[in-house]
Amino acid sequence: MIRFRSFWLLTFFLSSFALSEERWQNDAYIQDSFIKIALEREYKETKYPKLIRWNKPIKLFFESDSGDASLQKELLSVHAQHLAHITGLSIDFTNDPKQANIFVIFTTYDNVENKVRQYIGDPEKIRAALNEAICLGNFSRNGKYEITKGSIIIPVDYARRKARFLDCIVEEITQLLGLPNDSNDVFPSVFNDVSVDTYLSPLDYLLLKALYSTHLKPGMDVAQTKAAFPKVLAELHANKDIENAAQRVQKYSLKTYLGD
Repeated sequence: MIRFRSFWLLTFFLSSFALSEERWQNDAYIQDSFIKIALEREYKETKYPKLIRWNKPIKLFFESDSGDASLQKELLSVHAQHLAHITGLSIDFTNDPKQANIFVIFTTYDNVENKVRQYIGDPEKIRAALNEAICLGNFSRNGKYEITKGSIIIPVDYARRKARFLDCIVEEITQLLGLPNDSNDVFPSVFNDVSVDTYLSPLDYLLLKALYSTHLKPGMDVAQTKAAFPKVLAELHANKDIENAAQRVQKYSLKTYLGD
């Protein structure tokens, strides 16, 4: 009877521990989410997707012709430094467009196509995104699959009307770090179009940590990424990132800054 009771208590303890783990803390779920967000492309079919990311400091050029420019730059700055803290990237502002490699443009809905022509190219080449998206992000890479340039265009009036102004700031620059896809299968996440997440979630934190892990390299295909991912997960566990992601994602975050 005593043995049975001890076995029942042990079973109850293990079951309770398993139930305490969130789905996004599961290794297989983290890997699957990473593949969906890092190696698939929104609005573009890619037969042989490769991992992309930055391998040099990021210099942001800020421009605004609509709304409160000082507030916009303040929000952008806080989120940029949050991303720098998570990834280890150097992210700073520059007033010289020739030195910039990410251009962040706040404008009006009616002026979006003009800004696309100025900073991205022919609007017809991204017509699907223009027709569907609230805000736009676009990037270029070199032959080594290193991101070399990016542009973000946020129509302030339209984003506010859709109650997505903060979402645009958070999601677009985060995607430009090398997580370009959206998926409704990934939750909780700013990369899920049907979720209510405005700020980076614990899962987003883990995806960013994984993306800039030394175990992954730009140019890796899906098979290579999957082969290397156990080492990424082991590192995340060793650093207690998975277990503490819900707390660590808040450090230097826009959510904490705004007291939301």
